[in-house]
Amino acid sequence: MIQEHPPKNNGRWKRRILRTTLLSVVLIGGLSALIFARFHFSNQDFPTLANWQGNDESQSGSTDSRPQIIGHRGSGLPAKKDGSPLFIGNTAAAIQGGINAGVDWIEIDLRKSADNHLVVFHDECIDLRTTGEGKIHKLSLAALQKVQVLVDPPEGILTLDEMFDRFHLEKRKWIFDIKAIGIHKEVIAWIKEKIAEGTLSKDQFILFGMHDVLIDYTESGYNLGYTATWGEELLGNKLEVLFTPSRIIARCEKLGSRLLVIPTIFASQSLVETAQSKGLDVWIYGSDNELDHKHFAGRGIKGLIVDNPKDAMKCFEGQVPKT
Repeated sequence: MIQEHPPKNNGRWKRRILRTTLLSVVLIGGLSALIFARFHFSNQDFPTLANWQGNDESQSGSTDSRPQIIGHRGSGLPAKKDGSPLFIGNTAAAIQGGINAGVDWIEIDLRKSADNHLVVFHDECIDLRTTGEGKIHKLSLAALQKVQVLVDPPEGILTLDEMFDRFHLEKRKWIFDIKAIGIHKEVIAWIKEKIAEGTLSKDQFILFGMHDVLIDYTESGYNLGYTATWGEELLGNKLEVLFTPSRIIARCEKLGSRLLVIPTIFASQSLVETAQSKGLDVWIYGSDNELDHKHFAGRGIKGLIVDNPKDAMKCFEGQVPKT
């Protein structure tokens, strides 16, 4: 009869498993601590984590003034599409909604058609938010004007001229969020025309965009807002905000932008304070929660970009906007 013996290295494998487990726990714990320190968890999307971070109204600080309120794409309108969670802006009704709320700025998105017309639309493709299909830069203006945006009542895609002719006023302020590279000649020509007409002044608008977009506007003399986490290298930008925020701030300074625009989740107190120490204003987007609004108002955030501007304005009723 052959007697079986336990493997001689059984204890060694147990020790390896234990060391691996401990190392995994340390690494996961360290990464979790880093993320918890660098991320800001909003009350809208992560209420439990926000509570653990103390992101509530009781710590909102001074309330004698409020951040600038920016109507995101005018304001958010729910998509008229079965089961869709989309909020669609950039329509006449959405822009009017932001105006009716009394916001400080109206933000709209700009792209260019195949025949060089500037249009007010967010996505590169029209498939998701309209009855049509295709990419904006490959469709003529005539083709774009045949489709309807999925809102109720239905609307067509606005050209920049149509939008401005309908809604501009002497003191109304605009954010032109440039969504495509290589349309700067048309954008700058349009702006110069409106300035020459006297219907727009330099202090009435800011050009938003990622780094590769704004690089074409650095010599324009116009106010720029660097949107730090969007672009072709989307993940890379987000990792930079998380691990090397100084590079994001340096890029903002290189562009000559005094305005850094980030999602709420990246608006950690350390990043905001570092940006402010460099003379940068910070605007945020991604939450319509009242607790988030009041939290950020007490921490030096200068602008809130919101889909529901009516509620945001009501949240700060009676307060004057920060300059």
